[in-house]
Amino acid sequence: MSRLHSSLLPCAVALFSLPVMANNSHDPFISDAKIDGKVQTVFYNDKNTSDGKTNGAWTGAVWLNAETGYLADIISVGGSAYRVAKLDMKTGNNDSSDLLNADNEGFGKLGQVWVDFKLPRSYDGVSADVKVGRQLIETGLIRYSSSRSVPSSWQGVDASVSMDNNFKGKIAWVDEVSMRTQSGFHHIVNDENEKIDWIVAMQLGYTFHFANHRSLELQYNNSMAHKYVTGQNVNAIFTTPLHNDSTLTLTGMYYHAKQDGDLWKWTNAPYEDKAQSGNLNAVLESGPWTFNAGVTYTKAKTASSNVQSGYQTIGYYDYNFGVNTQGAYDVPSNAIYSSFYFDKETAWMVGAEYDFSAIGIDGLSFGYNYMYGSGMKARHIATNTEQDVHESESDLTLIYNFNQPELKGLQFKVEYAYYKNSDAFYLATGQNQVKDLRSWLSYSFSI
Repeated sequence: MSRLHSSLLPCAVALFSLPVMANNSHDPFISDAKIDGKVQTVFYNDKNTSDGKTNGAWTGAVWLNAETGYLADIISVGGSAYRVAKLDMKTGNNDSSDLLNADNEGFGKLGQVWVDFKLPRSYDGVSADVKVGRQLIETGLIRYSSSRSVPSSWQGVDASVSMDNNFKGKIAWVDEVSMRTQSGFHHIVNDENEKIDWIVAMQLGYTFHFANHRSLELQYNNSMAHKYVTGQNVNAIFTTPLHNDSTLTLTGMYYHAKQDGDLWKWTNAPYEDKAQSGNLNAVLESGPWTFNAGVTYTKAKTASSNVQSGYQTIGYYDYNFGVNTQGAYDVPSNAIYSSFYFDKETAWMVGAEYDFSAIGIDGLSFGYNYMYGSGMKARHIATNTEQDVHESESDLTLIYNFNQPELKGLQFKVEYAYYKNSDAFYLATGQNQVKDLRSWLSYSFSI
């Protein structure tokens, strides 16, 4: 796919003008056009308790999205522009925790410009579309990230189909990416900055509906980065109602990744040739309470030549399809800071969330999760001895959606993670112990 140059800026201006024209037209292409966006401020403060360093910053950002209706019920166009500004960054901070660019400064970008072709509504029970251009793609095992100041996005083609609300399928092809810290689009690369030509991603899902509102959803996801790596994921999700309006959801997940070509080049590879991770999880929703518990086991052996700080490096499950990409790894033990995905690790997770609307505070929820991982071995090279190591994390999440009419669209979110590990684990992985505070105040609007 050819690069999109700065000449697209006038097109973007015209695109964002379409909703204004909608008031004077009855053509669905214009009258169904819409413009929306978000204004937010983000604050990160990551205190590294292993080496005493601190990362993070305070930023302000604007997201602006526009799209037309469908011309002849077939074709639509749209796009998004983003801008982030640095409000503050403490002297001595090493970096901004991906809130700013590589120079720790603000930037702007035209993050999306796309054309969407869809199947007309006359095809009952079937919907399908193909979207071409720069866009927020979340298909198979690739995805975009929206947890920082501005989102990442992909350049490529994304197609989807659904039938009778039971079957859903998607496939995507991408060749460039714009990370959440970048102003432009760039080649997908490996650890040695060599170009990965493309990634293909696919997903399939089918939901079986049973009596008494029970359901079983089966999902299959895969992705392949050309001459680099392949990955697969299978999920089974069973949902059943219980007494007193409670609902139980049981989930099984399996992830597998394998190096797949000459571009799998690393100074210290996360795994030697393949890695796998499996999870079992249960979620109980009862009134204002949501309880969850689960366990994850991972295998990700590294080469014996991988050494760090005098220890053989402990491998981990790498779920990205290029060093400058975002991947999907949705196991519940993937915490705020650590992913608990190291070789031979068994990670246990328990948590609960409370919705305060039950006591009259609409929009407020509070959750706590605790993760503990053990079973990993840290081998000291000089003495050829091994020792058991572990890691643990406590996560707090508070969300308040303002429901007052004059404040509708305003949300406050804060996350806090307290992460600890063994000294030998830190030396064998380089993963620091941290106290991690993150907060967002955002206002979503539509015109």
